[in-house]
Amino acid sequence: MKADKLLSLVDQKMVIDLATEMVNTASPTGEEGGMARLLARMYKEVGLSPQLQNIYDDRYNAIGRLGGTGGGPAILMSGHMDTSVRGDEDYLIGKGWKNNATVENGRIFGNGIGNMKNAFVSYIAGVDAMQRAGVKLKGDLTIAGVAGEIEMAAVDEFQGKHYHGYGMGTRFMLIHGVSADYHFLGEPTAQVPSTGLMGTSWVKVTTHGDFAHTAFTDHALSAIDEMWLLWHGLTEWIDEYKKRNVHMGVVPAVNRAALRGGLPWRAARTPNQCSLYIDIRYPPTRYPIDVEREFTTVVREIAKDKLKRGVDIEYYMSRAGTELPDDHPVIQAVVDAHHETTGQAVPAMFCVPYCADAIDANRFGIPTCVYGSGGGDRRNFDGIDERAKEGEFVLIDDMVSHAATIIRAAMLLNDVGLDKTIAMRGAMPSVTRSNPSTEVK
Repeated sequence: MKADKLLSLVDQKMVIDLATEMVNTASPTGEEGGMARLLARMYKEVGLSPQLQNIYDDRYNAIGRLGGTGGGPAILMSGHMDTSVRGDEDYLIGKGWKNNATVENGRIFGNGIGNMKNAFVSYIAGVDAMQRAGVKLKGDLTIAGVAGEIEMAAVDEFQGKHYHGYGMGTRFMLIHGVSADYHFLGEPTAQVPSTGLMGTSWVKVTTHGDFAHTAFTDHALSAIDEMWLLWHGLTEWIDEYKKRNVHMGVVPAVNRAALRGGLPWRAARTPNQCSLYIDIRYPPTRYPIDVEREFTTVVREIAKDKLKRGVDIEYYMSRAGTELPDDHPVIQAVVDAHHETTGQAVPAMFCVPYCADAIDANRFGIPTCVYGSGGGDRRNFDGIDERAKEGEFVLIDDMVSHAATIIRAAMLLNDVGLDKTIAMRGAMPSVTRSNPSTEVK
């Protein structure tokens, strides 16, 4: 079955209807139950066997399985159900931030359609086209909608299910019965096959001062003044760090993300504490502990040189990066399928400094290609978040072509065969075969 035939069988009306219903089903982090039930229903409608994998408190992973004829590698297509925002924030006014789909000029706007409900649209529409074409895969096919992927982590008073993200659903899925030989992750890459992702560590740095009355401000140490010195002291290190950690042409980001100091309800007191929250991205060639140790050393040196008091440093999230070679079968299958479907030869590239669940899947021995519709153009990346104007949107034609591409890629991997898939594997990640002559005595 050629890609152009598959493409002709993808039902555009189905794509629009699926996308609309998904956007209209709110699923902020911690409240994914409704979206999971919706996916389970949609799986069943295209012939997959649905399962709601309970995590807790009306949080599920939505798993759909289609058995193969036998002898082929198992394929997993996954994505996250939770959205980057709730969809009811009063400070987000664009139509692409709302839990109400808008179809306009060949695009669908709405909360979550870009990141990343469009992938489920393409997976389901692709399976529908495959079924109507009479194509049967040798290996099992699994579609998984996971909870809690959005980049957030519990800290301070921000605790509980609404802050439990950063891959928790994928990790739960992978230790509760879902596995595969190959994995497609439909994150928004503007349909550029992506080989890997940066790692990240989040850190809270707290400066200290006096808790004094306004009348004595001139003789009190302000934790905010201390933080001001630390903030600017970090600028030189950040610039140097980014230059030193460029990976595959991608510059890592360091985001001074939040600043909290003093008591706004008690302005008659000087701030005795001020905390800075930083997100540090780093290439997959670096260990989190090494990056964290480097940052700790820099902060301690700044404090010793410029501050009157010491600082507290707390790391509250870390996630190592990951990368596959661009000639890996799962990467090459998507590259070739994209070319067949669209006529465009797009080489695989390393992602801009996002984090995604390929990090976890690769470490569980399931090689992953990140590929999906939406997002800025990785080939001409200008560093601008397209969502900043009107919110999230995806081209309808992109979802249609993604549907055909991803099924064609699964077919290409079936042609590789199970025996060859197994033979090509190396050791499991984090496993080495020791050379006795180099073992520590």
